[in-house]
Amino acid sequence: MIKYLILFIHLIGLSFYQLFFGEVTVNQKLPNKVQAGQEITVEITIKKEGVGGFAKVQQTLPQGFIAEVGDSKGATFSYKDNVVKFIWMALPAENEFTITYKLKTAQETEGDFQLGGKFSYIDENERKNVEINTTQITITKEDLVAETVETEIETPIEEEVIEEENSVASETENLPVEETSTDKKVTIKVNRKVENKEGNYLVTLTFNQENLEGFAKVVDVLPAGFTAEAIDTKGGVFSFNDGEAKVLWMASPQEKDFEVTYLLKGNVSGEVELNGSFSYLENDITQKYIINSTSFTAAGIAEEESLTVEEEVIEEEPVVNEVEEVIEEVVEETPSNQENLVNKVTSTPKPETGISYKVQVGAGHASVPSNYFAKRFNLNDAISIESHQGWIKYVTGTYPVYKEARDKRNEVRNKVKTAFVTAYNQGKRITVQEALMISNQQWYK
Repeated sequence: MIKYLILFIHLIGLSFYQLFFGEVTVNQKLPNKVQAGQEITVEITIKKEGVGGFAKVQQTLPQGFIAEVGDSKGATFSYKDNVVKFIWMALPAENEFTITYKLKTAQETEGDFQLGGKFSYIDENERKNVEINTTQITITKEDLVAETVETEIETPIEEEVIEEENSVASETENLPVEETSTDKKVTIKVNRKVENKEGNYLVTLTFNQENLEGFAKVVDVLPAGFTAEAIDTKGGVFSFNDGEAKVLWMASPQEKDFEVTYLLKGNVSGEVELNGSFSYLENDITQKYIINSTSFTAAGIAEEESLTVEEEVIEEEPVVNEVEEVIEEVVEETPSNQENLVNKVTSTPKPETGISYKVQVGAGHASVPSNYFAKRFNLNDAISIESHQGWIKYVTGTYPVYKEARDKRNEVRNKVKTAFVTAYNQGKRITVQEALMISNQQWYK
């Protein structure tokens, strides 16, 4: 009896979930019959059902067709090698929206063609695909004036004729497969070089690629004691966090050969080693290329000055390259009357899931009394502690939405001028930009 009751509860829960959070659906609309040389509009309607973050629509056009962007709803549009792509770093806020593009045919194009595709998105850190309904379209050289009234297209079909060279028709006849362009093999080779530059170390990553496109990421794991600063990222977004130097591209560089450079800094001596990897998409499947390890001898340097900050933190806005520099408040240990107070600082929070944001108010190498921030800054919020890169870091609040954390940061800055927002994925620190990309949230200054 209990077993059936549990099953019933699960079924009820599933029904409620489907009622409020249905499946992601994608539908396209275009005329079934078009006169050669005419231009039509393809409409693709996406019902995302709460899905956000990075996403892509991809369709492979038959030979003899040309695409031009219409309404992209904030996506980056591209048309190359007969492949149409709409790429979003963050999906539109609307639950249901429609993107459009113009489809042109050459005067010589004639016959029956099929147009399908797929919608790819990220859900709970997993890549998922939804097939776009396949539509058959007939291209004819006959006059379709009487038939155009029956088409589902909402905008009138333009009568402009796009003339192409006769070679287009002869080329299409010799192509038995229409979607071969999507099966291109990506080849990658990456080499790393480290050079001593006045006590710091210039790292150069040299890429040789063929057919690389779309999202890509390179990650170098740095030896302990080093930090990294970007020099040339080839349009990518650079971040340094948890001992990893990362460069992310929404659209990878198209040069066959290109270089990425960054600077290593650190007072480290002895033989050290750099390890890393390069992740990219091949036919919509994530591939990982392991970069060979690079060993070099580091010569420790004397510190130029005693810094009053633990690290430089950058809050980044997606798309925009300008960043906001924020300096951390360094917490100084107070030797008096700590015996009964150190453990009263709020304990480390429970394990977290998903994307979250907090506000960091300080960092130091020793624990401080629970009333430290209240006494010094008149900040009475509950403070949690984190151990990160050899520092004890003090944060307040946990917010699922970046804007809420930003608002809290602005409030706290009235007392702690150097407070800033930190981001987490499953409880692990990541850059704010990565969190915004995954959670489909907007950056606010």
